[in-house]
Amino acid sequence: MADGPLELMSKARAGQSEALGELCSLYRNYLRMVVRTGLGPRLRERVELSDVVQEALVEVVRQFPQFTGQTEAALVGWLRRLVGQKLADLGRYHNRVKRAGETGAVSLDAPLGGMGGGPPAASEGIQGGSLLDVLALSQTSPSEAASRRELTVLLADALTELPESEAEVLWLYHVDGLSFESIGARMGVSRKTIRGLWARGLKSLKRTLEGPPGGSLRYEEP
Repeated sequence: MADGPLELMSKARAGQSEALGELCSLYRNYLRMVVRTGLGPRLRERVELSDVVQEALVEVVRQFPQFTGQTEAALVGWLRRLVGQKLADLGRYHNRVKRAGETGAVSLDAPLGGMGGGPPAASEGIQGGSLLDVLALSQTSPSEAASRRELTVLLADALTELPESEAEVLWLYHVDGLSFESIGARMGVSRKTIRGLWARGLKSLKRTLEGPPGGSLRYEEP
């Protein structure tokens, strides 16, 4: 049975290079989403996304001996800071959205109905609940899922199954806390278009996670 993040962290600290490689692979999707949304659409025209992700992974390997955290939450925060430093070093992080356009990250366990100032999610064909509920659909226990893994990491893995535009909207709204208006300005489309992408993305995510037992988000303790 595959090791979880804490086991991999422990083995990597003990000098097992294979464990560090597995740890990097475990968070590749998360790093990709952070890099993609950090670069923004204009900079992505000039920067190869995969190259930046690879460079970030090189930094993870190089700086891992300095990481002292003991939880996955600490690791996720450290990874996000590394990416931010990398983007800043590249001189390409100047497209950060102004604070005036931020709403504060929407909690993953906040009700989906009515978010973003639009009609209830149920009217979009999404039946109640929260994004946490959607993420937990392929888990045997939603509460266990939340305690075992960081939800932003699970979300990044799940978003790989969605079209890039839908994935980006869900990430920017739920993780980075941008409003539909701010996301629309960032992507060069209307608020209505962003709202539609958000609603379709949620439905697509729900369909993905309602697949056969043992779906992509299932995680079992060793």
